[in-house]
Amino acid sequence: MKIFNSPVYPIPPSFDNQEELDLESTERYIHFLTNEGAKILMTTAGTSQFNLMSLRELRKLNELVGKGEYTKILGLPAISYHHLKDELEYLNKQNYENCSVIVIFPERYYNDEQVYGFFKKVCEISNYPILAHGNPIQRGNGGVKDYDNILLKKLSTLEKFIGIKEESSSLEFASKNLKDLDLEIIVAGGSMKRFWFLQPFGATTYLTGVGSFNPKIEEDFYSNFSNQKFKESKTIMENYETPLFETFMSVGWHASMRESLIEMGYIKFNRCPFVEMSIEDKEKIKLQLKQILI
Repeated sequence: MKIFNSPVYPIPPSFDNQEELDLESTERYIHFLTNEGAKILMTTAGTSQFNLMSLRELRKLNELVGKGEYTKILGLPAISYHHLKDELEYLNKQNYENCSVIVIFPERYYNDEQVYGFFKKVCEISNYPILAHGNPIQRGNGGVKDYDNILLKKLSTLEKFIGIKEESSSLEFASKNLKDLDLEIIVAGGSMKRFWFLQPFGATTYLTGVGSFNPKIEEDFYSNFSNQKFKESKTIMENYETPLFETFMSVGWHASMRESLIEMGYIKFNRCPFVEMSIEDKEKIKLQLKQILI
């Protein structure tokens, strides 16, 4: 039985005007999401400015997200197992309920045994179910390695390994490699469209896009889709996601997301380095956001 059966909401960190971690804004954002129907929250290395936090700050962010009654997925950064062990042991002591941990493979890829061995050690020490952050891994001899079907089936034999945040380099690749896997597959990209395409091949759920600003839209889409009300799902996607993505992707998704959450009052400031957005782009984002906040 799948445990992730609703959209997943990424939690970006906020900073104050001195670039110190601002948990107050994040806590208000969490309350906004859950009050509007969000059921699964995630911290992850794929979220804007996550990698600009120290391990001490990351612990604080994960503690904030971890204490809630919703389902949570707590992210850890791309660090060696030597250091990751300390972070996993710290999380173990917190005894969070309804919690999984998502881990990113931190080295260059040379063979499947190397990746399997890393996650085997992670699973052995963690008290929580483990997911892989499935971004393409840089190969040691050039190019990148996607998490293919062979590697995922091998990882699925680990007792605590339950799934992957899917970030394959192409939809065609993903459609071929997600088949026949007894795993949770969380589609990245904040895209209803990507989830729609990959759900028949094994995708469980997906990271939200529109829902980061209006969870009810995202929850309605997922509910309709799950109940095979595809006409209603398509209408939601075309009315909200398509125009939002056209605008936000023209500027850059993460920059647009942060600017929108600043506009809504759930992020105060960014941490250097970050893009200095033009007045024109800010206005374009603001106008599109108004179409979502209905």
